[in-house]
Amino acid sequence: MVRCSKVVIVQLLAFIAVLGLLNFYFNNEETETSDTHSFNEKLPTRIKFLPSAGSEAHQDEQENTEPPETAYNKTLDPESQETEQEQTDEQKETLRMQQKEAEEMLRKEQQEVREKEQQKAEEKLKKEQEEKEKMRKEQEQRELEQEKSKSPEVVIDERMQRVKEVCKRLNYPNSNQYNMYLFGKYGKGGISWCPTFKASSSTWRDFFIDNVLGSHANFMGVHYHLGVLGNQILTRGSMRGSSNERRRLFRSESTESVRFTVVRHPISRLISHLRKAQNYPKEVRAQRGDWVEECIINGRTDPKWDSATRTKYKREFDIYINEIDSGRHSSYSEENPYLHPPYPVFPELIDFVMRHRGRDDKGNNGHWRPTIEWCDICQNDLDIIIQLEEEPEELMVLLDRLQMTQYKASFLSKHNSSSNKSASADEIKLYVKQLNREQIEYLNKMYAADFEMFGYDPIEMIA
Repeated sequence: MVRCSKVVIVQLLAFIAVLGLLNFYFNNEETETSDTHSFNEKLPTRIKFLPSAGSEAHQDEQENTEPPETAYNKTLDPESQETEQEQTDEQKETLRMQQKEAEEMLRKEQQEVREKEQQKAEEKLKKEQEEKEKMRKEQEQRELEQEKSKSPEVVIDERMQRVKEVCKRLNYPNSNQYNMYLFGKYGKGGISWCPTFKASSSTWRDFFIDNVLGSHANFMGVHYHLGVLGNQILTRGSMRGSSNERRRLFRSESTESVRFTVVRHPISRLISHLRKAQNYPKEVRAQRGDWVEECIINGRTDPKWDSATRTKYKREFDIYINEIDSGRHSSYSEENPYLHPPYPVFPELIDFVMRHRGRDDKGNNGHWRPTIEWCDICQNDLDIIIQLEEEPEELMVLLDRLQMTQYKASFLSKHNSSSNKSASADEIKLYVKQLNREQIEYLNKMYAADFEMFGYDPIEMIA
């Protein structure tokens, strides 16, 4: 019993001793912690002592700061590295897109600036061109007014001077034409005339027939062709010597003979000749063998036709032409192209001229042959050339030069108003519009000397 009590007392004392030690330990730790905090307050921030492991400050700092081993482990973590790489790539992509947008915006701004500058340049150029065109038109208007202010005599004299200059510069060859008619009863030494076809030639022909040959030159009230004046035509001898010497070589012509012709815009001449065939059906038959039939057949025959179709259409055409005088026509195929229309059109006439020009007599027909060739302008040494478009003013000057003023009233009454019938510039454009580039270039080349010599404008391609 006593022994058991001793054991209990010893255990109790041991327990009390343990409690005392524990109390001492905890009291001493609080003092050290307090001292540590107090000491740390006095140190710079970078060298402060860390709180002890069990303190609240230490725990808070652990929550906010990763231990070195954790950060190190994190750098070694592949998933962490991949995440950071993805974030870096996204940032780079964002920067790239922003840079691209900035470059695109800059490009648009530069493009707008260039477009504005180009627009300004175009507007400036357009304005300059408009100013030049305005100045050109004003200059043309002044020249036209000056030209109108000139007397017809001055205009004709300037034309004759230009003819001489063109002949000298071109050195145009002798065309060996004999289309000069001599009428010795007029003026001081007679007059010599070259008929430019479709340029008032019928009016002058009729005048000379009526006043030189008389009524026997008529057959049933209709004048013969110029052939009736055959005994009035001049013939040529040797072409040596000066102009005056060459004149003496023409049979019966005096050196004082006045030589003249009337000219007209070459395209207007062609149009006039075409319209004659179109407006007067009898002319279709009269000139059938010369050019009309070939124009129609050549221009409208389809190579795909069989022989029977070709023969049928040609027979219908022949019957139609032969029945023109009757006023009625036998039935024919509605689709027959030879009869729609039954006369040539302008492009067909030009094609005909191009096929025959310089090759045969058809190509040298006076209705489309250049005046410089037909009247041999550079060799025949004409004294006066008037333009049909400038009648009647220039006609009066011509009659005065020919000493034929007593026939003024007769000419004005008989004159068929050729100047009014002459195709206007607008009408010429309508016909030229039917032609292709090759035809236009050919006509401009063919009539180049006439255009320059007589002051006419070449034709242009019209869209």
